[in-house]
This record gives sequence, C-alpha cells and structure tokens, in this order.
Amino acid sequence: MRSSTPAESVLTVRIDAAVIAAHYAQLNRMGGDTTNGFDRPAYSHEETRVMLYFSQCAEACGLSHRVDAIGNLIIETTSISGQWIETGSHVDTVPGGGNYDGLAGVVAGFEALKAIRHSIRTLKHGLRLRIWRGEESAAFGIASIGSRAAFGQLPPASLSMTCRGKTLADAMTDQGINPNIIEQGRPAIATDELDSINAYIELHIEQGKVLESQLREIGIVTAIRGSRRSWVSLRGTFDHSGATPMGCDYRHDCNLAMAHMHVRLDQLLQKHITDGIDLVQTIGVINSHSGMSKKLTIDNNAVSKVSGAAFFSFEVRGCKADKVAAYHEQAEKLIHQTAAEFGITAAIETFSDQSGIAALDKPLQQQISRTCDSLKLDHMLMASGAWHDAGTMAQQRRTDGNHIPVGMIFIPCRDRAIALKS
Repeated sequence: MRSSTPAESVLTVRIDAAVIAAHYAQLNRMGGDTTNGFDRPAYSHEETRVMLYFSQCAEACGLSHRVDAIGNLIIETTSISGQWIETGSHVDTVPGGGNYDGLAGVVAGFEALKAIRHSIRTLKHGLRLRIWRGEESAAFGIASIGSRAAFGQLPPASLSMTCRGKTLADAMTDQGINPNIIEQGRPAIATDELDSINAYIELHIEQGKVLESQLREIGIVTAIRGSRRSWVSLRGTFDHSGATPMGCDYRHDCNLAMAHMHVRLDQLLQKHITDGIDLVQTIGVINSHSGMSKKLTIDNNAVSKVSGAAFFSFEVRGCKADKVAAYHEQAEKLIHQTAAEFGITAAIETFSDQSGIAALDKPLQQQISRTCDSLKLDHMLMASGAWHDAGTMAQQRRTDGNHIPVGMIFIPCRDRAIALKS
C-alpha cells in the first residue's frame, strides 16, 4: 500500500456551520447583544454564565468537565497514553466588546473535541479544552488572570486590584472561588498534569487587518508580542495665553512639548523598523485619564492658558524583551531631552511590563501549515500583536526542563471587529 504524505494523512473532520451558529444563537444573549456589544468582565456573573453553558454542553455530549481552584473550566476526553493535546481561550470581554474575541476559540475548540471524539472512538492522546477566566486586562488591569493563576504565577497584590468598585478577591469570592490560592502562590495545575500536556494550540481572531487586507484565511502565529506600558507626566508653567510671548524663553508649554515628543517618538520607531526590528508603539491616552488628571491638575488647563501640565500613555510592544527594553531606554532619553528643550520636566512611570514570546513551537507551525495545504486554505506566517493565554502556556516548563509546545491559529475578523460590535 502506498504510504501517505503528511498532508494526505491529515484526518478531515467536518463540523457543520449550523452547529456553530446554534452556539452563537445562545451566546449572543449572554452579557450583551450584537447591536451594543458585550460586557463580560473577569469573574462576573456574565462570564460565569457562559462557563456554565459550556459545562452543560459537555454534560450533554458525554465529555468530562471540571472546574479548577481558580475557576477555569476544563473539558476533556480520556487518554490512553496519559498525554493530552490541549486547546483553549477565554470568554470574558472588554466593555462593548465583540463576541468572537476569545469565544471563537472556545466554540471551535469545543466542537473540535466533540467531533474528533465521535470520529475516532479510541484516542491515543486525550483532548482537552481549557476555558480561561479573565484574559482581558480591561477589568482589573491584569491580563491572563486565569492562566497565570493556574500556574501559581499571579502576584498576590493582584487581588487588591479593583473593577467597578470591587476587588479581584471579592469578585472571585462572589463566584464561589477562594482567592487564598493566589495569596499563597499555589498552582491549580498539578505537576503531573503539567507534565501530561503534549501540546497546546489556541485559535483566535487576529484582532487586526493583515489577514483581511491580504485575503488570507489563516494566520500561523510565529511569536507573541509583549508590552511595556508607562505614564509620561509633564509639568511646566500655567501662563496667560495672550500676555505671554511665544518661545521657550517665556513659555513652558507642556502640550506643545508633548506634540513634539509624539512626532519624534514616531520618527525614532520608524528608524528601528527600517533597521528590521519588530516593534510597535502606541500613545493611546492624552490628558484624559481621571486618576492622572487629578494628580497633575489637568483641569487647570484652559483655552486662554499656556498649558502647565500634560500626560500621555506610552506603550511599546515587541516579541523580544531585550529589543523592547533597549528601545524604551532610547525613548525615555528622547522624552527627557525634548522636555528640557521646552523648559519643562518629565516623569516616566512604567506600570506594566509583560515580556513577549520570541518564538512559538516550530514543528507545530509546520504541522498547521501542512494541514492548511491539505485543506487548500490560504495562509501566512505572522506575529501576534496582542497577548494571549497561549503566551502564558508557552512560558511553562515541564519537569523534564522542556517548554510546552505551543501553537496559535489566527482567523480574520471582519472589519477588525475586536473591541467593537461583531
């Protein structure tokens, strides 16, 4: 008998699109709607409601399910080898978010488990779906709460972070989860379970427009960008706009200095991109954060005043932590030099520093590519610009010293419907 090529040996399991639509007919009524968007914060009743829905789906089709000590839901088959191939994603959203961010990977993962189990009665390796709590940082200012806590890597100080007047500890307690496990730094995933993870593959919407613009159906993720986020605070002098002559000898204008900083930072980054360094930067907030506004008396700015105070957020993302750190150092120097040129002072406070994943598992990337070829799906290699729970998984080492092999599959999101209605 002729031996099959890797592409030919791929088992094709068909999943009816109507099955996916049936899930969304229910899920589109949980924590929002497709007109106004969804609001399912981490450890909220809305997030729990979706978890319960998938527990009931697992029960109905005979899949085992359990909830770990952090509140993550695990759905799985049996395993002859004692090894598992895992997938997973999240069901929480940003305020007004779409219903595909995270949830698409959960629905796809669940239906894949169900379909493969029914197609292959005896599985060598088990299949496992992890539905993570709290991947979005929008609620408590912390990304990947559920996955980081599952490995005992969420700082205990995170429990005091607040969302809508409630601490993370209180929110967990409200959902029947004891936060002491985070306080004590204990993992919810035992060592033998960690060692049994043969591979982890996460499907997610791209959250950008590369696949859409290049007419590609699949993105094979090669790396995951981390991020360093800072507040840049500027202090100058409030002066009368009519009585104060132009020029830095008279005006210590924070808003003017800030405008020059933004242009110069863009020029600095463009130079790095030209040199082949993979970085992106974003100035997402300018003079409009309530806590920072009070700290810097931003309300004292006025139409008839030279600006004496200003601030902006400064985020740098990259897959390689050393490149991000080196660029951030140059950016800080540029900010201080520009401040001195305009006669003002600048203070830079980094409030979040998440290292990226420089490379995901190469053999998994190759296997995904072969599978795309066999299914005649147009695909491309690309880095993930956003952080995902797959990044947390890629950081884990088994007791043999090896990292868990991790892969990611991106699908297009129409009109970049990420934090918008989808």
